[in-house]
Amino acid sequence: MKVDIIGAGALGLLFGGKLAAGGARVRFWTRTLEQARLLAGEGIQVEEPHSGLMSIAPSMILAHPVDDIVGGSLNITEEERPDWIFITTKQRSVDHDLLEFVGRIAGPKTGIVCFQNGIGHIEMFQSVFKDRSIYVAVTTEGAKRGDARSVIRSGAGTTQIGIPQPSEFLLYNDDSLDERKEQIREEDLLKMLESAGFEAFLSKDIDREIYRKLLINAVINPLTAIWRIPNGELLDTESRIVMLRQLCEEGMRIYAAHQIPIPSNMYEQIVSVCRSTAGNTSSMLSDVLKGAPTEIDSINGRLVKLAQAASIPAPGHEMVWRLVRGLEATGV
Repeated sequence: MKVDIIGAGALGLLFGGKLAAGGARVRFWTRTLEQARLLAGEGIQVEEPHSGLMSIAPSMILAHPVDDIVGGSLNITEEERPDWIFITTKQRSVDHDLLEFVGRIAGPKTGIVCFQNGIGHIEMFQSVFKDRSIYVAVTTEGAKRGDARSVIRSGAGTTQIGIPQPSEFLLYNDDSLDERKEQIREEDLLKMLESAGFEAFLSKDIDREIYRKLLINAVINPLTAIWRIPNGELLDTESRIVMLRQLCEEGMRIYAAHQIPIPSNMYEQIVSVCRSTAGNTSSMLSDVLKGAPTEIDSINGRLVKLAQAASIPAPGHEMVWRLVRGLEATGV
């Protein structure tokens, strides 16, 4: 099976590296020429907690900068079109240019799987690719990039994949899909992921998982970014716990106002995530420490807009949204 990975960050390297080791033909599309050359010349190293270091030889992967397609120096033949495209960039990178790039490398039967946190980007894909299914992957895999060609799998998790409900404002032609062929493709995708060492499932209610993970990220990520602490330390003091609970309860009220289904024990789930990932640095804190833009707009910013649409207050989410935006502005 042929898989293209757009975005060679921690998650992209983890999935791409292990898929290549499992026998898939993996092609990376990178932002920089330097990373593409490094991957093509030296391969990938994946470090796992129990099995140690795994080296994926450069002969087992392909790597090109996005500019090779954009600039016209590389043409993709029909035989080279991927079966699947994994979008593993940050949510903020989903824009017109990325959508155009996906359209240039995808074939008529290519499946698209989005791994982004937050919400809002799926509607962009659905509006452009009306003739195909857009999948979402909700994963609890923990990955930390060592350098441009190495990744540490900090914790094996589960990956749920499914097709979210299309926006009511979009025209979506279900008749264009051959359901049996789609089912076979989905089964082949799961088999490929499982043979590569991932625990993967198909979800018929991926929207529920999207919003569940959105709330978990909206509670944990901004607080760790503001206080500069790993996830587990959110439970160390009463003041931190009060903020944890406030953001959770606000989020659940927002969901209730929009009739978005969510488990009733979300606070307990958030506490459990803090404990199970106690030593982890959240992606938002990592971005702040690097001086990079965060995903705060697509996480807490989206919850604030949902609250405004329902005319209900969300002071906690509005506060952390503005605080993290302030960190981005100052480059602190």
